[in-house]
Amino acid sequence: MRTLLVSLSAPLFALACLTGCGDDTSSGTGGAGGASGQGGATATGSPSGSGGGNGGSTGAGTNGTSTNGSTGSMPDTVGSSGDTSSSTGAGGDVEPPGMEGMTAAHNAARASVDPPAASPIPPLSWDGTIGATAQSYADNCVFEHSGNQYGENLFASAGQSPSPADVVGSWVEEAAFYDYDANSCSDVCGHYTQVVWADSLRLGCGHTTCNTNSPFGADFPTWDLWVCNYDPPGNFNGERPY
Repeated sequence: MRTLLVSLSAPLFALACLTGCGDDTSSGTGGAGGASGQGGATATGSPSGSGGGNGGSTGAGTNGTSTNGSTGSMPDTVGSSGDTSSSTGAGGDVEPPGMEGMTAAHNAARASVDPPAASPIPPLSWDGTIGATAQSYADNCVFEHSGNQYGENLFASAGQSPSPADVVGSWVEEAAFYDYDANSCSDVCGHYTQVVWADSLRLGCGHTTCNTNSPFGADFPTWDLWVCNYDPPGNFNGERPY
């Protein structure tokens, strides 16, 4: 049976699950530590942290660290639905306001993987139903994985206003920690592997500004939570993303 790896940092923790799971970690100045579960997460800045997506990649998406600082951001995305605004960049439903460029940023990463894919990785398309699921979960303002049937990447920030491209960029930076030949990670990379997971075809994300449950502590009570869900989920243990 295919299994997915879930890893949690701050404290460091790892476990296996039977649905899409990934890693979450936080690092950088003031990172509160990213919760990890479905997918990976990375945090930079002060404070900063990030949460990962459903489905932990094979050996990828391990543990990260967190330090103290003043402002920062945490990756955790939430699916949102809607059909007014920019296109997905790959067909499908229309991205809702505030999500413009989210799909395009994912597809840019999928088109430029290193090493190159033997066959082009299919572009993701925006799915309003998946987005509604992600948005609904994001509205709970809890920086933890939902445990739903989708792949999932999380991002949280405080003292910043990241764009969808910034959120995806924080996950894609984990490519530096992924060794394709060994299919392993030297640090958290489960968010990246979910972004480029070739079998994932549909995407939906959400974003909420929260005033409770801040992962950055009392000094930053207001924070932003992002959640992205992927269908089919990626990060299956023992499998490469493409």
